[in-house]
Amino acid sequence: MKKLITMLLRHWTKTPVKISLTILAVALGTGILILSFSAGSIIENEINSIMSSDGIVLQVANGEWGDDGQIEQERPTQWDRTIVEKLVSDSSTVTNAALILNMPIDYLTINGISYQVRNSLGTDTSYLNVYSLDIVAGLEMTDEDYNTGLKKVWISEETAETLFGSADNALGQKISPPAFRRGRDQDDYAVSYYSVEGVYETPSEVARRAYSIADVIFPVTSMMPSNSGGKNMLDFMAGNLVIKSESTSIEKVTADINNVVATNYGDDINVTVWEGNPRGESTYMEELRQTVSIFSISVKILGIVLLLTSSLGIFSIMVVEALGRRREIAIERALGASRIQVIKEFWLWSVMLSFVGAIIGIILSVALSSTVLGTMSPLISELTGASIVNTSVKPFAVLSGVGLALMCGGLLGVLPSFSAVKGDISDVLREA
Repeated sequence: MKKLITMLLRHWTKTPVKISLTILAVALGTGILILSFSAGSIIENEINSIMSSDGIVLQVANGEWGDDGQIEQERPTQWDRTIVEKLVSDSSTVTNAALILNMPIDYLTINGISYQVRNSLGTDTSYLNVYSLDIVAGLEMTDEDYNTGLKKVWISEETAETLFGSADNALGQKISPPAFRRGRDQDDYAVSYYSVEGVYETPSEVARRAYSIADVIFPVTSMMPSNSGGKNMLDFMAGNLVIKSESTSIEKVTADINNVVATNYGDDINVTVWEGNPRGESTYMEELRQTVSIFSISVKILGIVLLLTSSLGIFSIMVVEALGRRREIAIERALGASRIQVIKEFWLWSVMLSFVGAIIGIILSVALSSTVLGTMSPLISELTGASIVNTSVKPFAVLSGVGLALMCGGLLGVLPSFSAVKGDISDVLREA
């Protein structure tokens, strides 16, 4: 150690600018690497936490895929409306389930003005629980609302703000879906008015795109007669479900669902389970996972390349050291020093320079973390609906940064030592 300190002081005295710039370059490379690793980690953690929060959401249908990529449902369904309760009670993986009915409603009328609707569904009381969406104004859908088919509607907070200015202003407002013909007369249409009973939080952009979460939900029973005929109709239409599972294995959940269906309805039931939206499989989730993974890997590779480039200064110093100390090294070898000892000396010297730079790099990354990592907040907010809470550098990023800095510096610093110990000692002394 005394010799290394002596070497540092000697080089500092001879070339203070070069040593300072080399250490600064390593510090910048290490700091950038730590920040890039931390950025990649934040992106992965934030996005993955939304995609797999409390498990996974899957679509379930009584049917099979058609040639057009759409589900061809069994009509009438091979199970009944009680499938929802049976999946939750008999399955070991399903925590929530909701009946869903795709509704051909593309606009709503409010006070005589029509507004286009992005997505609407008929469903039951568990729909919001499946997607972990809370009521922000008004009341939740109750069993009474569902069982009696009351003309009530629930809308997202974003929809409420667009149509009525705020969630509170939306409560009690009358909404009318498209009228349907009730007689032979072309002008004889039935118009239903639904009252806004509640407003639920707007889902994250990731969840909305991946699952096509509805902006407007109706009790599916509100579209059907309240008598026994309505119940039979509900059984007939109960072919689409959305479920939430604590498990993150689609294969395991699928096997569990098939087992419950077979136990309650028989073995010859067509059951299709997929990750996506009610209308069919979606590649959005898989593409997003791949994009996040590629982004994270790319940022880390960029950081490593910058660190490697910044460590070239150590290589330059060691080259000068090897050329300038040829006679001294030859004398050391003549006095008994082995080639390995000389190489080790160069390695320790380069590692010391790298370590000093790495320590400064840690300080820089900590000082700049809030500013640099905070710039990702708009991106995270756009995708997940939440801003970054913790913008500090990650411990594993610090350890990785220091480790890679020492590895790069040590490797580049030791390379010139191999030429320094080559040749016969007497020949080197004569040449020197």
